Amino acid sequence: MRPFYVGSWLIRCKDTGFADFSKEPAFAWMTRLSDEVKSNIQKSQVLFCNGYGFDELPAGLISSALEYAVEVGTSVFFDPGPKGKSLAVGTREEQDALAKLLRFSDVLLLTSEEAESMTGLRNPIAAGKELLSKGVRTKWVIIKMGSKGSVLITRSGISCAPSFKVNVMDTVGCGDSFVAAIAYGYIHNMPLVHTLTIANAVGAATATGVGAGRNVANLQKVMSLMREANLNDDDDFWSKLFDEKSNEDDITILSKTSVNGFKNDCLNHVNFQKVVTEVLHKLEVPLANEILSS
Repeated sequence: MRPFYVGSWLIRCKDTGFADFSKEPAFAWMTRLSDEVKSNIQKSQVLFCNGYGFDELPAGLISSALEYAVEVGTSVFFDPGPKGKSLAVGTREEQDALAKLLRFSDVLLLTSEEAESMTGLRNPIAAGKELLSKGVRTKWVIIKMGSKGSVLITRSGISCAPSFKVNVMDTVGCGDSFVAAIAYGYIHNMPLVHTLTIANAVGAATATGVGAGRNVANLQKVMSLMREANLNDDDDFWSKLFDEKSNEDDITILSKTSVNGFKNDCLNHVNFQKVVTEVLHKLEVPLANEILSS
């Protein structure tokens, strides 16, 4: 599967693997999607855009890619990143494209700070629920909380997974690695807590290396990290995160303990070892194929 490069978007293709629209720094002259780009979007399972794409592609073209993906049934992932704040007060075209991405993406990914910037709500759960409620196609809103872990919010409930403790060398590439793992779970219809567990592990494993590109975490490193089971359990943090309003939600949290130690008694604990066993079983086949092909 050969990569296809045309800009700053990452596409998980059904037939051609990963495609990334980014070879040159700016494409201001591009006014419409080429047939080649349309073909790759149509063959893809996920079209990913982040806020930095606006530095390379015209906002109108990004809107066109979104609209075409929706038309052909390709799922759209959007991570506004730090750029989201400036896009919200940018040109009319940028504001319109940002609004469309927030409403019509299937999956939104933001840090807790970015979610607060987009909604004005400090509590990441409340901010995520606000973004979800305003979405037309939005199925998942994922809030990344750094060393604490991540939260995945849907219309039917909330899933949470603490992060893995690692010796951080470089955070370059962690965000993109995290998104790729989320896309893997999404495409394979994995349970939500399992998807977050893989994503946290991939992001953490990438942080133990230096640089992005070929230096991001490989599958063997991710699996090794999960087996080590060095989870950053922080009961106080999760207890404070869920306020009174969360009592109405179905909340699932990954935990090393099956005993509920939280003040909030509406949490459904999922045993970490059980999840890891199931995730590792899922990943063993790709690993075997990787070893055989090397």
